[in-house]
Amino acid sequence: MREILCFVLFVAFIAVPSSFVSGQSRQLREIFQGQPPPPGAVTILGRAFFEAGEAGFGNSLVMLIGADDRNVREELGLTDTEVNSVRLLRAQMLLGAPQYANRFRTLTPETQQGVQDDLKRDLGRITEFFDNTLSTERKENVHKLVFQSLGGVDSPMINLSAMETLNLSDDQKTKLKGVFDEMREERMAHAEKALEIAEKVVAAGGPQNLSEEEQEELRKMRQELEAQSFVTARKLAERLRQHLTPEQLEREKQLIASRPAFLPGLPRQMREGNVEEGDGGYAPGAGSWRPGQALPVQIQDRRDGRFPRGTTTE
Repeated sequence: MREILCFVLFVAFIAVPSSFVSGQSRQLREIFQGQPPPPGAVTILGRAFFEAGEAGFGNSLVMLIGADDRNVREELGLTDTEVNSVRLLRAQMLLGAPQYANRFRTLTPETQQGVQDDLKRDLGRITEFFDNTLSTERKENVHKLVFQSLGGVDSPMINLSAMETLNLSDDQKTKLKGVFDEMREERMAHAEKALEIAEKVVAAGGPQNLSEEEQEELRKMRQELEAQSFVTARKLAERLRQHLTPEQLEREKQLIASRPAFLPGLPRQMREGNVEEGDGGYAPGAGSWRPGQALPVQIQDRRDGRFPRGTTTE
């Protein structure tokens, strides 16, 4: 990896602790001049990203990262003008990255909420930029790709914005938003647990600095979190599908069946519906996916023409 867009790294890597064990904690230390981020910084970033994601930032993130990828450009039908607009926005974001890095270095309990609110606001502005500049056709293409990337309604990372590719009516959007709102506390509890794990790993400077006992404890915590996340995702999916028409359910199946080959593989729990007998929980295991892992979180030199894949489960 030769290039990392710091600002996107700030807001994107938080979704899953597994990204930390593959080098994100080291990259964060580089941003903070060799020092670990101050306590609370990881949580602030994660919460801002989670809340912005609910408002559609996941769509913007795919554009910001994917515009330089040949596969994504073709899939979305991006024009040269649109690609240049995305690159300009990224350059503008880079200019703001040092400002946030400085604010995190001087972070205090009293200033935490302000930083989180500003991050959420700036991410919202990025979403507004895409909503205001993309054509209706392009937005539909983005929603479709995001939906396929996540793996559909069964994904722990599904949100209302991504579901718009199912051609939702206004009444359906209202009802589905109600479901998401009712399930938000339970889903956020998993996110908070993930952030707690991430704080520990980043504070240690990476998992390699943890003792064997600490690493084992971390592994168990992540397995438990993974299982809980998929149980919650299943409950959410069941409730969401109650408000979809047969035609929309069929479209969902077709979209997942036709996922582009360049996307990361779907998690075992979603591919197989593997449920442990007895407690109803999804069975975690070595190499299985964790919430957010399929999201592209790194900006790379895309001269090789490949979409960032991360760790697949194939």
